[in-house]
Amino acid sequence: MNDYICPECGSKDGGLETLLDKEMNEKSKDPWDSVLQQIECSSCGSVIPLHLAELWDNLSIEDAKKEWKEKYRKNNQKQKF
Repeated sequence: MNDYICPECGSKDGGLETLLDKEMNEKSKDPWDSVLQQIECSSCGSVIPLHLAELWDNLSIEDAKKEWKEKYRKNNQKQKF
């Protein structure tokens, strides 16, 4: 497991990690449709794509925060599980 940091609140306390099994829809405009791994922040309760929370592929925290705010935050729904 990589280190966790919430791009919403900065917490380093990750919570429930979920691996999703769903059919990909390449025509979908919802960015969450391509997220197969997500984690719920123990501090603020936001559901975060795991690639942002664990800074995959040398992603900086600044870039993760930007992607979170521009792409995922407005559609952040716990129903995505």
